Parts: sequence; structure tokens; C-alpha cells
Amino acid sequence: DEGRSVGGVPPVMGAHVMPSGAVAPLSVSKGPGVDITPHQFQYPSVDGDVDILMHFPQDGLRQGLTRKVLEEAEAAIAQRGAFTLVLSGGSLPNLLSGLADPKQAAGAAFDKWYVMYVDERNVPHDHPDSTHKAVREALLSKVGIPPENIIAIAENTPVDQAATNYEGRMIGLPPAVLPRNKDNFPVCDLVLLGLGPDGHIASLFPNHPALAVTDRWITPIANSPKPPPERITMTLPVINAAKEVVVVAGGESKAEVVQRVLEVQALPGALPAQLVRPKAGKLYWYLDVASVTKLNVSNWDDSKSFPRNT
Repeated sequence: DEGRSVGGVPPVMGAHVMPSGAVAPLSVSKGPGVDITPHQFQYPSVDGDVDILMHFPQDGLRQGLTRKVLEEAEAAIAQRGAFTLVLSGGSLPNLLSGLADPKQAAGAAFDKWYVMYVDERNVPHDHPDSTHKAVREALLSKVGIPPENIIAIAENTPVDQAATNYEGRMIGLPPAVLPRNKDNFPVCDLVLLGLGPDGHIASLFPNHPALAVTDRWITPIANSPKPPPERITMTLPVINAAKEVVVVAGGESKAEVVQRVLEVQALPGALPAQLVRPKAGKLYWYLDVASVTKLNVSNWDDSKSFPRNT
């Protein structure tokens, strides 16, 4: 091209004298997007449908979550005769007590519910760190969900085998219970996610390789940055294949991370909760008055302020 630019791009970049007097190195770039290594983590290509619900009464978060679960259960059972509920650990099981209230859950067809865990620690079911133990005490021991409809982690099993076992048991559910989407990922009715102080969801931690797994339903983690180190977790494509996803965050301790996830544009993977964007479903955030104190909601319609990266 005799040194002339093509499409506004010079054929050679670099080799010029910088203000320091040094000669700039020659660029080896072949052009925008050519022979590049993509970032390990990618934002989903869809924006998704998001609702942010702020529950202000003292017990509003618990009541709102109870109503949401019961509404989705009724709709799913009416449509295909089954309801799949995916739960997280942490403080979330304590918010499920309303489902065990005979008055609030009157008429709930618990015999058609199926319960799974978005992640689980590789510990026995009676261990204090077990999410299954926490959910059993808060909910499962008080309602009539058949034991065979509850998928808990295999006990006393190497973590990689535990992940394979869990995925296999999910795959074994009939399509009438657990449909698949066009990418062959399971379409769960409702996924409830907690939110960690570092922005993690499930056991998908900031910049952890598990965030980039796209060829499995369940992946093992042997080196979790948060103890215990061994865990299994649903992968991001499984979470984003759900019909409905609810991120639940309550309390003053969650105010900072809620603000960062909802108002700060981070690099992909830095705040895993920002990667939750259901492809064909809907995302909800259930927050209480204490967790929203750092949000600048009045500025959300200002395109100059959002998204922000500081």
C-alpha cells in the first residue's frame, strides 16, 4: 500500500519518536478484532428484563419472597404439573420460613415441587456449613415436598465426582419437570440467589475460572476463596437459562455491594452478580430499606451518570 492508510488505519503502527526520545515499538496488531485472545469472562449478549423491588416494612423482604415463590409455583404447576425451585445458602434459608406457614402457603401443592441448590459445600448433610441442612431446618422438614424431589449433594464424595453426580441427577429429571432450552441447558422455574460482599453469586467468585465454564451444568470448585474450599455450583449459563431469577440482599452490610453491582460498570468477572442476565427469562432484585441506602436512584435516568465505572 506504499505506506498509505487503508480505511483510516496506517499499515504500520509505532516506530515513531516519543517525547522521551525513545522509539516506540512496532505494533504487531493485524487490525481490530483480528487474532486476539478474548477476555476470559464475557457479559451476556442480551440486556434482559430487570425489576428492582424495594421492600420497606421490617419483614417485607420475607413476605415478598414468600409471595413470589408461591406465585411462581402455582403458575408452573398449572402449566406443566411441576415446579423447580433452586435455592442458595447463607442468610437466604431464614427468609423461606413464610413458605412453611399454613396460612400463607394454604393450598400449595408441595408434592409437585422439586428443590435443587444453586451451589453447595462438599460437606455431610448434617454439617454446620451444609446449605441442605439449613434449608431442611427452615423449610423442608415442615412441608410435604417428597424426599425424592429434593436433590442434595452426594455425601463423602470427591468434589469432581459430586459435581458429575449432581448434574447427572438433574439430567435424569424428565423434560416435563425440567425442560431444556435450545442450548440444552435446564430451564428452572425460579432461582433464588444471595449476594456476597464481593459481588459473588452461587459459588461463582470474582475472576474465578468457574465463572467462564460454559459446557457444564454443574462445575466443581476445589479452591474456593471462601471456606470451605470444596464446593459444587451451577454454571452461569444454567442460572441465565432460568425463567425467573431473584437476587436477594438485605441488611446494612449489603448496601455497598448492592450499590456497586447496580451502579458501577465493572470489568466482566469483577462483580459476578453483573453477569446474571437471563436470556429468555426475567431478573428481579429483592432489597430491603437497609440495603439500598447507598443507591442513587434519583440519577438512574441520567445517561451521563449511568453506567458508571468509578
